[in-house]
Amino acid sequence: MSGIEIRGHAQESDLERLKAGFNKKIDEVLSPLMKRHLQSLLNLEKTLAQSQKLEDALLIREERTRLSSVKGTEVLVGLPDSPTQLNALSSRFKRESLAVIRNWEAKYEKALTSLVTRLTKSSKLDQALLAKNELKSFRERIALRDGNEGSDTKSDKAGKVDYALASEGATAKAFQSAESLIDGDLRHSGSEGFAWGSYPSEFIVTFPKNHKIGEINFLLYDKDRSRKYAYQLFVSRREGGDWEMISDHSKKPSSGWQKHNFAPASIRKIKVLGLFNTANKNFQIVEIEAR
Repeated sequence: MSGIEIRGHAQESDLERLKAGFNKKIDEVLSPLMKRHLQSLLNLEKTLAQSQKLEDALLIREERTRLSSVKGTEVLVGLPDSPTQLNALSSRFKRESLAVIRNWEAKYEKALTSLVTRLTKSSKLDQALLAKNELKSFRERIALRDGNEGSDTKSDKAGKVDYALASEGATAKAFQSAESLIDGDLRHSGSEGFAWGSYPSEFIVTFPKNHKIGEINFLLYDKDRSRKYAYQLFVSRREGGDWEMISDHSKKPSSGWQKHNFAPASIRKIKVLGLFNTANKNFQIVEIEAR
């Protein structure tokens, strides 16, 4: 395929044919780079395993599995930032991939623009609108990707990223109202704005990929300042990995903001195990932060 063509096809399928042609070309040009990258990851995984760095080796394996299940430019989304060796290989793969696909992305954008113009002139307005929306979406995806090179998320006012946000791709689990843990909203009342469950109760935040984190904070329900809580804080370094306790407040009455700092580590999940509340049999958390 020497270019992205849209002529010679029925107009009602032009957009679908154009998208299919573009995706096929991207898969084609990325294939040799992907093959080499996967082999490099496999070699790194074996080296780490032989060095008894099993957690890092499993992270490499997870990345190989992820890449094997996605196609096209999706392989360039969500590249891991740790461990260091994986980040180096992923950064090289992204640089090389962008170098070969930018030309085809430019051709695709030009073809979409031409298609919108042609369909509009032919009074096929519904089809023209679909093509226009695809052009807008495509440009937004490129801008987001290119704007994030060297940084996988936006920073907060302090210059640090709070990875425990739904807007950053995090997900949450709790007995009730888990979404409150990661919505970035600290407003709460006596009946809403917090996640809760009868203790002992687990509150889990999962990141879409590993992040290097050295600070975990969370806000306990504080409308009744007399109540005290007991809890334990855990992290997991990989999907399906063991939980490691990093703070034990099971015998330390706590209230309000709980702040925990530690040596930065590659983390996939956070778990707060709520153990006790002096006011009732429930445990409530307003928000969890991870930086």
